[in-house]
Amino acid sequence: MTIPVSVIIPLAPGEQAWRELIPQLKLPSGSEIVLAVGEAEFETKGFSVKTVSGSKGRAAQMNAAARQANNAILWFLHADSRLSPDAIAKLMNCVGENADCLWFFKLKFSDDGPSAMKWNEWAVRWRAGFLKMPFGDQGFCISKKLFEKLGGYREDLAYGEDHVFVWKVRQEGYPVMCVGTSISTSARKYRENGWFSTTLLFVSRTVWQGVPQRVLLLKRQMGRLFS
Repeated sequence: MTIPVSVIIPLAPGEQAWRELIPQLKLPSGSEIVLAVGEAEFETKGFSVKTVSGSKGRAAQMNAAARQANNAILWFLHADSRLSPDAIAKLMNCVGENADCLWFFKLKFSDDGPSAMKWNEWAVRWRAGFLKMPFGDQGFCISKKLFEKLGGYREDLAYGEDHVFVWKVRQEGYPVMCVGTSISTSARKYRENGWFSTTLLFVSRTVWQGVPQRVLLLKRQMGRLFS
């Protein structure tokens, strides 16, 4: 099934990794690629994309791009994401079967990081597969209608807007489902900032944000059970 999508790619100032991603996006007819650029300026000559400026911050950039998206399906990708050969075809099949959920991909790390990233890949499989807690680098895909109903990404957070958004999806009773194939992302920051310290930072932030969200999820589930 071919469904036009709006691919939204948030960019930090000076980020150029999107130039390698764009050629991989062999999208259905009527689709569009939107660069959410914030206050920065990017040269896009030679690329069939449009740019949307938003307030400072990735969440605000993505929300602004989502508001201006022309299609009913939004696909959020990081600039350093790289697609498996069957990624788009499988995503189209999944969205065609159920658009009222949050779809995500399995995650692999590129070979630009330390060898210990194999442990991070295992942790991601457990977190996303078992706990149903994927992160934004796993390529969120959701209907624009549902995204707007959920309020989009929270713009008041210093980090983890993708993490909290997944909790919101679950708290409102919508499924979080895996496409069944993978995308890859860069592990460069683990090499540059140290594998242990970077991993510890992300884990501690996830727990710190996740505990109150988990409590709220349980309250919502109990409320629906006894309503």
